[in-house]
Amino acid sequence: MRRFASVLPLLMPSAVIAQTGEDPRPRIIVSSAATIPSPPDRAVVSFSVHGEGTTSDEAVRAMVAKRDAIEKGLAGISAGSDIRAAQIGIAEVRGRDCNRNTYGNPRLSTGECAIVGYTADIQMEVRTAAVNEAGTMVSLAGRLGATNPRIDRFFLAEDKEIRRRGVVQALAEAKLQAEAIARASGVRLGGVLSVSNLSFNGPGPYDDIVVTAQHASAPPPPPPPPPPPVAVELKPRAIETQVKVQVVYAIQP
Repeated sequence: MRRFASVLPLLMPSAVIAQTGEDPRPRIIVSSAATIPSPPDRAVVSFSVHGEGTTSDEAVRAMVAKRDAIEKGLAGISAGSDIRAAQIGIAEVRGRDCNRNTYGNPRLSTGECAIVGYTADIQMEVRTAAVNEAGTMVSLAGRLGATNPRIDRFFLAEDKEIRRRGVVQALAEAKLQAEAIARASGVRLGGVLSVSNLSFNGPGPYDDIVVTAQHASAPPPPPPPPPPPVAVELKPRAIETQVKVQVVYAIQP
């Protein structure tokens, strides 16, 4: 646990403070923060699945078959994973000599611009508690035909208790700092006038595991059965939860 504190004593004559419309009582303002590292307990793996066909139905069927194979493979690593689709799209494919300007006049799907096939793509997201197996899941998804499989991030499923611990530690540090300021200033520390929680916890750090090929082909069907996935051992970086407080103490007369 790492902590830091910044302190700002505010000892001003009542008349001066009154002119600003603030509380005229002498006071000490202390800002303190506590940072608590915790191992992540969730990982997010994402990938897309691509299908092609001479008709849109064929493209979608190819995409769905590949997606089902990937999901089945990933379930063998982490059966409790939450697998969801983010978005899906179907695109028309025309000959390379077709010059279709999106901002120009529309063209009929004839001649050079005749539709020769379709592609279907779906974006997938897997949330899993198997944090240490997330790299292996990326490896297996790439083998089974996923496009651009990667670990998006690691995170904590719940951090309320960690934040409560951080608040307790930050407040204890704030009191120590306020007492030190009071002693150094020759005044007596009074009670707490107010406490503000200044915390903001952005996305935690994450490690990327990326299959560099834009598209990985599925292995040939059995026999023989496919070998086990290439294991990728990971030790994710800790998620740092920071709690920052500001405490205003009175100064006893």
